[in-house]
Amino acid sequence: MIINDDFLATELNKVEELLLKTLKTRSKMVEASLKRFVKSGGKRLRPTFTIIGSTFGDYKSEIVIPLATAIEIMHMATLIHDDIIDDAETRRGTKSIQATLGKNTAVYCGDFLFTRAFMIIADMAEIDMLKDISKAIAFICDSEIDQNEQKYDITVTVRDYLKRIGGKTATLFALSIASGAHKAGCDKKIINKLSNIGKSIGMAFQIVDDILDFTGNEKAVGKPLLSDARQGIYTLPIIYSLNSPYRDQTIKAIEIIDKDGGKYLLDTVLESGSLERAKGLANKYIKKALKIKDTLPEGYGKGAITEIIEKQLERKF
Repeated sequence: MIINDDFLATELNKVEELLLKTLKTRSKMVEASLKRFVKSGGKRLRPTFTIIGSTFGDYKSEIVIPLATAIEIMHMATLIHDDIIDDAETRRGTKSIQATLGKNTAVYCGDFLFTRAFMIIADMAEIDMLKDISKAIAFICDSEIDQNEQKYDITVTVRDYLKRIGGKTATLFALSIASGAHKAGCDKKIINKLSNIGKSIGMAFQIVDDILDFTGNEKAVGKPLLSDARQGIYTLPIIYSLNSPYRDQTIKAIEIIDKDGGKYLLDTVLESGSLERAKGLANKYIKKALKIKDTLPEGYGKGAITEIIEKQLERKF
């Protein structure tokens, strides 16, 4: 939960309850695993954004909560599929679905969640919203394909990376807050502003996550540090280092990562100043979100967005 107030706490509890109800399936083993996955935590940023976006218009809990839940279920589905591709043993400090049930069943679990999400949305969404959601999911999939194709590629550019995280992460942030505002009857000007805020915060969020893959606490991050680099996924700090005078050292560090556990890579990225450059870019996206936020009408939503942005600034690099 992001903001400590009674309204948001109450609404997010409703999301949590609906999440658990939605996971009912004939296989008790699958149901138990999915419920454990839900209860393992997660920031619930996306449903938080949907709720906040809705407060800019005519807030109706009976509409917003199912929409927020459906978007969170989509996010969960992408995480399950990510873990299959990455062969991840853990997620948020607990055994991943694929590690518990096997890859084959895990694929169906992810597909099951996508189906559940669209069943919820079909009850409330008009054609235009369904199209927007479908486009967002397609963009996420395209970006995941890009990431897979760019594995172990030392020629990957900053532009490639930004396009990748724009689809992989930021698009669902933008969709979450914009769809909430749309269902609350906001005008297009407000919806577009909120969408751009969501995208900017999503970009900053992913860049910070990629920095924390080098310098964070494993328990807090929820996965082993440098796990992306070990899998050949080169994020912004490495890309910056590869495009610096430390290029040769960076390549060498990548080559020996399995031998030294990534120590040389961390030292090289730090020495090259690439982590600081990555922090700088994250802060640019945060400042962009703040600038747009200042043009929004006064009220609960504007204050809540401010607090979310401040939480991003407080996240330990």
